[in-house]
Amino acid sequence: MGYVSEKRNKIKTRWWHIVLIAVFVVAFIGLAWWQWSRFQSGSGTFQNLGYAFQWPLFAAFVIYAYRTAMKYENERIEAENEAAKVGSDDYMYQAPQETDDQVTEIDEDFLPQRKQISVEEFNAMNRQRRGQNSSEPHSSDPHADF
Repeated sequence: MGYVSEKRNKIKTRWWHIVLIAVFVVAFIGLAWWQWSRFQSGSGTFQNLGYAFQWPLFAAFVIYAYRTAMKYENERIEAENEAAKVGSDDYMYQAPQETDDQVTEIDEDFLPQRKQISVEEFNAMNRQRRGQNSSEPHSSDPHADF
C-alpha cells in the first residue's frame, strides 16, 4: 500500500467534481428555500426555520469537505513523491498531528463514582413489587392459591 514505484501527480479539480458539488449545493439551497417557505406559511413552525438555516450549512460543509480532502490527498502524494526521490520504497505517509499532548485515558476523578454494593443488597433493593396489594396473595405466602 505504501510502496511508490513512480512519481504520482497531484490530484486536480475535475469538471465532474464541480458538477457533483454544484448538484449538492443547489439541492441543499433548494431545501433551505423550501423550509423557509414552509416557515412563512400558516402551518410553519420554528423547526422549519431551524432547517432553513441548517441546509446552507450543509452546503458549505460539502465545499469545505471537498477542499480539505483534496488538500490532504495532495499532501500525501507530495510526501510519497519526496520519499521516492530519496530512494525509500517502503515509505507510508502519516498526517501531521495537531497536538502533542493527546489524552490517552480518562482520569479516574472525571466520572462520578458508583456506590459498590453486593448482589444481596442489590436484590433486596430491587425485589419484585407486583401483586403486593393487601387483597392479592403474596408470592412468599406458602398458603396462597395459584
